[in-house]
Amino acid sequence: MPERSTTQTSEVTEKASARSAILLAVVVLIVAAASVEFGLQTLVWVEAKNWASANPWLLEVPLALPPQTSQSMASPLNARTEKLPKPVLLKAYDYQFRAPWPGHVKMTGAQIDTEFRFDSGQVIVFFDPQAQLDTVREMKAKNLVGYQQLLNVFGDQAANSNYALYKAVYGASPAVASPFLPRQDALRINGALLYKLSFGFDVPSGIHSFDFGKNRGFQFGDPANGRPVALRVFDDRDDQFRFIILSAAGSNAQITQADVDLAIQSLEAIPILER
Repeated sequence: MPERSTTQTSEVTEKASARSAILLAVVVLIVAAASVEFGLQTLVWVEAKNWASANPWLLEVPLALPPQTSQSMASPLNARTEKLPKPVLLKAYDYQFRAPWPGHVKMTGAQIDTEFRFDSGQVIVFFDPQAQLDTVREMKAKNLVGYQQLLNVFGDQAANSNYALYKAVYGASPAVASPFLPRQDALRINGALLYKLSFGFDVPSGIHSFDFGKNRGFQFGDPANGRPVALRVFDDRDDQFRFIILSAAGSNAQITQADVDLAIQSLEAIPILER
């Protein structure tokens, strides 16, 4: 009897060990299959979370600015039926735009930008359009490998114009990454976030989009916060323009969204006969 009991115990132990081995093998196969199916997506997801932790602005995507009525293009009377100041026409680099602030304007030219400083304290820095990157055209002409990578990440539509490229890049967010995305989608998100990191953020405190027909683009910052506002404007020829609008140090100058809109809306090439 003792020998039979020992034999039975041994058989039970062997069966238990076999079941454990089978279960372990099944688990290993499941983990291996999951690693093959979702390993890349998981790595992209972890990397995206790390990037967002180090660069919180990556989570921000453009929000459309609410409709504004610019002072220059609205009724000439304000709520108190007083006349608004006549907008000032500013010119540089064969382009012109308007600003709503009265008084004397001091214009200072530099190698890459022109500064317009108003007596009332507002300052507009207008960067030389010829110095701005023409990313899509440059890649098409000189960097076919880079352009193909652009197509792989964003597709044909986003790679057809600088404006569409910036819209796709700044519209990317780490929040979209997930371990369960299709592999191709994960690769595209990873590529888009790399582009977003390389493009950077012109000014902290939010990003907005605007579309005034011939002029559209992106605004970094909010004038209501009293901080500088940076603008990337793309015209109907897809040329890029950059502005920084701010209040001079030590001044109490006020800048409104309508003021910013005026500069964007009125930006245009100086008529050839007036150059």
